Amino acid sequence: MKFQQVYFVVDDAFRLLWIGGEWDESALANGGSDARSNEVLSTSLLTHITDEPTRRATQTMAEVVQQTQQALRIGYRCDSPTLKRRYLMTIQPMKDNRVLFVHDLRDVQSFPTSFSPWRHEAGAAELKCSFCCSVRLPDADWTPPESLTAPHPEAVDFTLCPNCETRINEAVAALRDGRKSGLSTTGGYGPEGELT
Repeated sequence: MKFQQVYFVVDDAFRLLWIGGEWDESALANGGSDARSNEVLSTSLLTHITDEPTRRATQTMAEVVQQTQQALRIGYRCDSPTLKRRYLMTIQPMKDNRVLFVHDLRDVQSFPTSFSPWRHEAGAAELKCSFCCSVRLPDADWTPPESLTAPHPEAVDFTLCPNCETRINEAVAALRDGRKSGLSTTGGYGPEGELT
């Protein structure tokens, strides 16, 4: 597995001030040729987040880091149709109300069978969690993509599943309550608890 790290700094208006690591490589690998660093620098991070729940969670996590001057760490998944990818996101306070986001690739596994590529479609009946990559089909529970009994939907509306929303809320509450936020506080990558 190739070590990969993406990092960026935002100000208190969430404007991208500095971008480093494998940002461009990651953008191109995920079909985001219009999201290369030169294209997004000085724009708001929040405008590049597709769904409102994830946008709101990202803003809340950054704001509590600013307020408490403590780092927040949380695991998440960012899969491709062929790879299950686990990341650790660390959000750290900086001077002048700036915040550093660091995304470390921790583990990569090939799916036994590749999925068809999916795309975001606002209002799609099928939902995909932007934090653990689980899918919710109509009249079904949230399910990790590798456990789906039906094909992965081609069009999904991104959001946060209840489990990931709870993990994020717990991590934020830990900082507000003066507890350190680490892996034991944030509790894994998703419904299967892959990170121990």
